[in-house]
Amino acid sequence: MSVAKKFKVEVKRDHLSQIASGSPELALAEMIWNALDADSTTVDVRFHEGPLGVDEITITDNGTGIPYGQAESLFEALGGSWKARRQKTDAGRFLHGKEGKGRFKAFVLGRVVEWKVTYKANGRLKLYTIEGRAESLDEFSITDEEIIENGKTGVDVRIIELSKKFHLLDKEKALERLTPLLALYLSNYPYVRLIIEGTAIDPNEIIRNRQKFDLEPVEQDGVSYPVQLEIIEWNEIKEREVWFCDDKGFPLEPYNRQVRGIGEFGFNAYLKSEFFQHLHSINQLGLSELNSKVVKICDQATKLIKDYFLKRTIESAKDQLNKWKEDKVYPYEDEPSSPVEVAERQMFDIVAININENLPDFDETDKKTKAFQFRILRQAVEKSPEDLQVIINEVLQLPKKKQEQLAELLKDVSLSGIISASKLVSDRLKFLSGLDLLLFDDDLKKHLKERSQLHRILAENTWIFGHAFSLSVDDKSLTEVLRKHSELLESDVVIHDPVKRIDGRTGIVDLMMSRSIPRNHANELEHLIVELKAPIVDVGEKEIQQIKSYAFAVAKDERFKGLDTIWHFWVLSNDIDEYAEMELNQERYENGVIYKSIKPINLTIWVKIWSQLLQENKYRLQFIREKLNYNIDRNDALTYLRKTYAEYTEGVISGDSVEPDTGIIEGSETTRQA
Repeated sequence: MSVAKKFKVEVKRDHLSQIASGSPELALAEMIWNALDADSTTVDVRFHEGPLGVDEITITDNGTGIPYGQAESLFEALGGSWKARRQKTDAGRFLHGKEGKGRFKAFVLGRVVEWKVTYKANGRLKLYTIEGRAESLDEFSITDEEIIENGKTGVDVRIIELSKKFHLLDKEKALERLTPLLALYLSNYPYVRLIIEGTAIDPNEIIRNRQKFDLEPVEQDGVSYPVQLEIIEWNEIKEREVWFCDDKGFPLEPYNRQVRGIGEFGFNAYLKSEFFQHLHSINQLGLSELNSKVVKICDQATKLIKDYFLKRTIESAKDQLNKWKEDKVYPYEDEPSSPVEVAERQMFDIVAININENLPDFDETDKKTKAFQFRILRQAVEKSPEDLQVIINEVLQLPKKKQEQLAELLKDVSLSGIISASKLVSDRLKFLSGLDLLLFDDDLKKHLKERSQLHRILAENTWIFGHAFSLSVDDKSLTEVLRKHSELLESDVVIHDPVKRIDGRTGIVDLMMSRSIPRNHANELEHLIVELKAPIVDVGEKEIQQIKSYAFAVAKDERFKGLDTIWHFWVLSNDIDEYAEMELNQERYENGVIYKSIKPINLTIWVKIWSQLLQENKYRLQFIREKLNYNIDRNDALTYLRKTYAEYTEGVISGDSVEPDTGIIEGSETTRQA
């Protein structure tokens, strides 16, 4: 090449070296974008074989070329790209690059890069060549231009002395890696042809399905940026990446986390927003995991992607599901009527399809056996999603990769989470309804023993007393309460002398529960001590004096003093007498409180009745209950208590107590205080 002159890039070399770095697929894509931004309708990429393998890459286009008089200014002024002042090409296509950095990406691929440019001026074709080298990124050389008689406009880029043997230099790998980067553009402009080693990328052939979702807009510096997610599902291509794009869909940076639990599908997801272009322009898009707004967008997108492929998994198996329904082996007859039923049905379908695909003889099983197996599977789904892991690991005996994919899918919050939550809520609703019957049914409550039955049941269900409480002391003395308090505070107080009530007697505490209060210090605690009374015992003077004696014993003992510890003392039964009513009618206290002090310790004494506590819990679950569309009848409630707490309900709930149809017990039984 006969050099006419050399020119310098007006940027420091170390900055150029940083620009001329990155992945080979992004580098090659940048060279293709440059060709497309010049209104090329055909771009041809070739990998040329030498004696030792591929030693040359060429990118040929039929664009408008670069006028000779503009070449020097375009190459030497980084950031001064003509594209920065325009939104579209002369042919009306959206522009990709705007910063003039794309040409430097060629040096990711090789040491020497040559641009052979043909353009038309005054009806004549003119040709010249620009050359750059990796060791002198701030310097380019250019030849004189010459007039040629034959040819076409465009740029032929030649990259030699390749940096290393990239996987990208394989045709199939190049198609797989470049297709996701350029498919959106090619589908928007179907007359543009991109050819890789003789094979044109045809979006209509490689795109199996695509769908767009509008996400919540993101606010930044008073500007609201719309955000859109587009999912493209591929034929054949196994690529699985999420890309941050500008608002036109041009990929900027890949998201650095994989979306798991989507089965065997190949896909790319494109998060499109001008917000990402803004972050990219200030070099912050690569630090997306540190940006809470980007993290929130990615979390939304991940859930949408998982939900999309969950539906696609079931859609792809629709014919098989319909066949099972026709054969009357499918264990569901009616359409799902609640979010829980939808989630259960989806989970069943996924596991059933995997059983059919991975157990060779399953499809040949007779209908009676298959129907029975599906009923067992349905019970496993409805009982607990975790039980399905046994089916996956021990029954299906899937390959490890398939096990992991299926386990990840079943672990997804939209499935197992909603089923587990519904089971927890339904169990608690059954518990409350069953407890309601034990406490207020005339035939049941007279047989219920306070310490050996009611006490034991409640010790296993401390959630009824408030969120996040855990059992600390069960049927122990006040001295044990002190020990537990000191342990939770991580105190070094030595406990030799027992804690006594004011009258000198030892107090036995029914239940003590504790929880940490998330404020400022690790040792901020809340304790709740509950004195249970049998349902037939009304709270009166004797019961109130007993709970006060426990509270005052704690208040007068110096060893109980702890930084910001809150103490609550409850006496709890079905009803109260006139004495308790008088105690509760003190205007200075809130409803239910009979004593309150801040010094020497923060202490409150409460009188509680079961109808009030049950109602509070039912209100707490009411919102979820309505969402899950769950009703609990008497039969369910008593059966649940008898099965779960058989050792504590012996002699109270008999088989005769469980009636076949007694109607529905509604959420609140506030009038049952007899």
